[in-house]
Parts: sequence; C-alpha cells; structure tokens
Amino acid sequence: MTATAVVAAAALAAAVLARWESGVVAATALAAAAYAAGLGLGGGGLDGWAPLVAAALVVSAELGQWAIERARPALVDAGIEGRRAAAIAAVALTGAGAGWVLLLASNAGSGGITLTVAGLAAAAAAMLLVARLARGHRGQG
Repeated sequence: MTATAVVAAAALAAAVLARWESGVVAATALAAAAYAAGLGLGGGGLDGWAPLVAAALVVSAELGQWAIERARPALVDAGIEGRRAAAIAAVALTGAGAGWVLLLASNAGSGGITLTVAGLAAAAAAMLLVARLARGHRGQG
C-alpha cells in the first residue's frame, strides 16, 4: 500500500503542475483507497490515526485545488487567502475532532458489523465531501 500512496502523492503533484482539477480529486481518491486497502489488509482493529488521515486528505485536496487556482490570473479579494486558509484548517480540525469523538464512542461498544458499516459510510461521506469541495472551488479565485 505504501507504493500506492507514493503514486497518489506523485499524481497529486503532477495534477497541480498540469493545473488539472479532476486530477487532484483522483489523486486524493487514490490516496484514500490506498489507506483503506491498508486497513483492510492489515486485519487490525480501529486505527486511532484515521481522523488525522482524513483531515490530511481534505487539506491536501484543498491545497492542491488552491494551487491550481492561484496559477490562474484573476483579481482576488485581498483578505480571501487568509479566510480560505482558516476555513481549510477549521474543516480539517473539526472533522478530525469529530472523528476522534466517534472513535472514542465506538470503543465503548462491541463494534462488529454495525461499526464496520458506519465506518464505510463515514469514508464514503468524506470522499463525497472532498469531491464537493474540489468542485465548489472551480472558477473561484
């Protein structure tokens, strides 16, 4: 899975250099898939770092998109950069915090199939969020 993660990082860099917005989404999805496959093949229990990994995926997708947008000539509101950076940090930190709260709550129960289904739903929701955020920034400077 490490090789796939390296490929995902290289794909993200290539997408940014090529100014290819869909490539940023695809590279982020590949990185998430590599992480999920690593968890599935590892056969271990819950990964306490999962919320941090999810936050890193959101931040990498947002920063990749932002880099593409900055390469385009456009008039930009003077304060937008600071607000955008704060929004990205807030989304990542809030998501990671919520993830850790859910992990703590899941450790209180027995887990099983219910927890697995909830985890898969949360992963799917995270990927939808990343895709929506990437699409939402198109055309904005």
